[in-house]
Amino acid sequence: MYKVSTADLRRSAEKIVSGIQLPEIPQREFRIDVADFSDIEEVLNKALQTCSAAGGGKVIVPSGRYRCNGPVKMQSFTELHLEEGCFIKFSHEPSRFLPPVPTRWGGVEIINYSPMVYADGITDTALTGKGVLCGSSEKWRSFAELQTPARSRSHTLETQHIPLEERVFGEGTFMRPSMIQFRRCERVLIDGITCIDAPLWMLHPLYCSHLTIRNVCMDSMFVCNDGIDVDSCNNVLIEKSHFRNGDDAIVLKSGRDADGRRVGLPCKNIVVRECVFHECLHGFAIGSELSGGAESVYVYDILMEDIFRQAISFKSCPGRGGVIKDIHIADIEIVKAGDHAVSIVSEYVDKYTGDERTCYKDIELLNVHCHYAENGFVLEGSEAFPLENVLFDNVVVDIAPVVCDGKKFIGSLEFRHVSVNGEEIKCSLI
Repeated sequence: MYKVSTADLRRSAEKIVSGIQLPEIPQREFRIDVADFSDIEEVLNKALQTCSAAGGGKVIVPSGRYRCNGPVKMQSFTELHLEEGCFIKFSHEPSRFLPPVPTRWGGVEIINYSPMVYADGITDTALTGKGVLCGSSEKWRSFAELQTPARSRSHTLETQHIPLEERVFGEGTFMRPSMIQFRRCERVLIDGITCIDAPLWMLHPLYCSHLTIRNVCMDSMFVCNDGIDVDSCNNVLIEKSHFRNGDDAIVLKSGRDADGRRVGLPCKNIVVRECVFHECLHGFAIGSELSGGAESVYVYDILMEDIFRQAISFKSCPGRGGVIKDIHIADIEIVKAGDHAVSIVSEYVDKYTGDERTCYKDIELLNVHCHYAENGFVLEGSEAFPLENVLFDNVVVDIAPVVCDGKKFIGSLEFRHVSVNGEEIKCSLI
């Protein structure tokens, strides 16, 4: 059976992984003492602050069920460790997550409700253990139907030259927060935790470097419940994790339109490997907020079981801009894709926001096997930027009622050993 060697790809990925720095945290323990079902917000934040002020160490939350009536604020040189059997349920009251904090929402920098676990500008920090964090989305769910005016206003902030300190949302604007966010942090480890029932995105690292995420479980099926959104970060490893999500399992983002181009930070040096996507709207994605670009990305050894729409998705819109390059996706097994096995599009939504177009180039997909997809592929560059040096090698879709439901501006797209419904497909024939 034909298979492409991915040894070189793996060696290149390992070079990135070997350069990712883990946090340096002193071997000192602070164990909190709290009663079951009590509110641990104050004692937990005080323990984190005390630990950091003492030079750092591990803050341990023992097995038990607890409430947390406000955000947990991570600190430098500290590890928050949730023992097995620890279950923390955050308040469902939005007012508990005020005052608002700097973040990025839908690719635009704003000040909004605090995530439930939040860090900004710290270094050497970790969130570990086999405990469970519950986002308590009950009241947040209604926000999804009320957020449109605020979301539309956020899209105009950059063109109106509104500085970040004046981009205040929060109360009355219905913009849901991410569940966990590390913003502008360096040397971060997230290992072992389970997250459930999120208001919006589950784990949202933003402007971070040297980030390791492993052995986590992201399980939340509400609308826009992405698993991990890597947003304008560099030197990132995600491995050995499980996903059940109402949107993308893992997605790379880098800002929306003019605001993303102003920030100008790509996702760079990213490795994703040995993960299972159990049930997700999309599997692995880049976009659609990708105006800062993405480069040097390696994704391999992924099992996608039940993907409701696109399994592998590159998505952009008119007005985004950005360059997506040096992307390597290999050894992927897809059981079912409810829409496309592979989707590369430049008009993800039919809405014009500017003349800028996204450039897709130097992309390879190797050893991708999909058992069933409603559509094999959609492959659409733009007139300004046709697809450039895009290779499909040993990409097999066993069954697809539609081989390709869109192809334009494909530029230098090459198919080698690509088959759908048992028949070899040439790029010129789709």
